Amino acid sequence: MNKRPVIGIAYSDTAFRDNEMRLRTYVSRKYFRAVYRAGGLPLLLPAIDPRLNADLQENPGIFPESYDHLVDAYLNMVDGLLIPGGEDVHPRFQGEDPHPKLDLVNPFRDEFELALVKAAHTRKYRGKRLPVLGICRGIQVLAIALGGSVYQDIAEVSKVQHAQKAPRWETSHKIKINQDSCLARELGADEIFTNSFHHQAVRDVPSGFQVVAQTSDGIIEAIESSDANFFCGVQWHPEETYDTDVYSKNLFKALVKSAAT
Repeated sequence: MNKRPVIGIAYSDTAFRDNEMRLRTYVSRKYFRAVYRAGGLPLLLPAIDPRLNADLQENPGIFPESYDHLVDAYLNMVDGLLIPGGEDVHPRFQGEDPHPKLDLVNPFRDEFELALVKAAHTRKYRGKRLPVLGICRGIQVLAIALGGSVYQDIAEVSKVQHAQKAPRWETSHKIKINQDSCLARELGADEIFTNSFHHQAVRDVPSGFQVVAQTSDGIIEAIESSDANFFCGVQWHPEETYDTDVYSKNLFKALVKSAAT
């Protein structure tokens, strides 16, 4: 039996309490279901914040507050990394005040995922650079972590519906993909329809990355690293359309394939 590559999936507490006043730690099962069906072994990576754990504060040698210890421990366990969707990223991480239409933010989660992405981009684990896939919020985390920025609200620049009224498992708008990109090769197409549930989007691409997909109104739908390593972010939700869309399947398979090499 071939060994499945391990794909770490970041997950964290929600930004608000449920109706029983309890904070929930979660990630949609659709992410790890898609990873498994694509041939990977999903492993959920919870954030542990030393500021909220007195025993860790009292023993800083066990858990440095910089997250380095936890991040390195996690990334040495996995063959690839997936950053999923969720709340808005707090604008302070790109040096801005909050826009009036900024939605829920979760700085605890932000710090953890930004640290994961920075480490995966700048370090090697078990002798190699880890492949990374960011989905929806995940592409925004990739951009901010590595020196880019996002629109806090795209209403001022968009002309296409980006918060679809159709079901989550249905595609909505069309995107065009750079024919010479890794994304186009892995998906097997340079023009596809995707679903869309977002009011933020990448504005400035980090150094060493390129825009590889956009909608007709110019909103960035995918970025990828300019080097040979699979380090990609997409603005849509392929985990929602995995069962019915070949391009969604191909995207998860690309992550797993890269993790296996």
